Amino acid sequence: MKILTPTIASHKLNHLLQIQKKAEFLPPLSVGEVVEAEIVESARYGKALILMKNSPVMVYSGLPLKKGEKIAVRVAQLHPRVVLHVVQNEISQKPRLMDYLRFYRSNPKALSEFFMEGIDRFNHEKLGELAGRFEKEDVRNIQNILKSLIFSRESLKSPLFFRDYIYKFGYLMEKELRETLKRRSGGTTDAPQNLKELLLRVSGRLQSLMEIENLPAAEKLAGFVRSSLQTIESHQAVNYLFQEYEGKYIFQIPLLFPENMGLAEIYVKFGDQEGKGRRKEKSVLFLLNMDVLGDIVVEAKIKTRKIGCVLKCGNENVCDFIRPFLQELGDRFMALGYEIDYLKCVTEKDNLKIKNEHREFQNLFALESVDILA
Repeated sequence: MKILTPTIASHKLNHLLQIQKKAEFLPPLSVGEVVEAEIVESARYGKALILMKNSPVMVYSGLPLKKGEKIAVRVAQLHPRVVLHVVQNEISQKPRLMDYLRFYRSNPKALSEFFMEGIDRFNHEKLGELAGRFEKEDVRNIQNILKSLIFSRESLKSPLFFRDYIYKFGYLMEKELRETLKRRSGGTTDAPQNLKELLLRVSGRLQSLMEIENLPAAEKLAGFVRSSLQTIESHQAVNYLFQEYEGKYIFQIPLLFPENMGLAEIYVKFGDQEGKGRRKEKSVLFLLNMDVLGDIVVEAKIKTRKIGCVLKCGNENVCDFIRPFLQELGDRFMALGYEIDYLKCVTEKDNLKIKNEHREFQNLFALESVDILA
């Protein structure tokens, strides 16, 4: 699975520029100064030659430095090592990756709120004067997709819920979107198949309406659609970063309970190849926020057709409630063709600590900086 984001340039987590020179042989630099550097030789095996203040400097870097590219950097510190902050280059111009990452971190419940508000806003009866300006099918499709993306008792009937969630949400749709738009320009009427594509279609329609007449309702809905698209794209961006730099994926899924909403955060990591003919191990971590049971962590490891699973609960009472259901869970795994390695429920007092550790994205923020080691 490869998650793409619009115009995102690929670069590695190892963002250090390691310069194999003594500090006294570097060009004169001062803190706060903005310096332009040109890439003389493209990075290969992490090594590149840059020209900074007319001085050639060999560096080691995980950034995708391209020959002929010019980057602007600000000197953040000189001691105990030289640190440069990337100000502008092709990497930072196009993707706005860090903006998406900040949005994701500062709005942890944005997705659940968007789903619930969207179901209400795209009720055909509540669209008012806008109701006749949209295709009923588009409005109905948005509502249906939003409802289908919330995990509920009905979702238990679909063994492919998670797979469908990834496609319907729009994680994998960037290439498909371009192809679909191209087909539409040729006069076809293929219906959008995912939430992001539908919202883009509605956004275009709203823009056209606002250009020809004054419609406050259209402006208000357009604002909601823009924020909704930002929410989706922030999840795309975080997954792009995670898969590139840590080999992980993270998905949020709203949980519908009888009286309120919960949230499942699912982390997936594919292990390293262990040898010819051997399968990679996949680790799946579920961080569940339940309405009555509280925070539950589920750790599963899958290798070939064998699965091991540990449920970690906040107290023994919750474990006592869950354990009678483990047999049914095991039966469901076996019905899907898996052999059970282990399946247990234990008390874990540090569930909140586990959650906080996985919710931190400090390493990803490091992509904004460039370090020079003398």
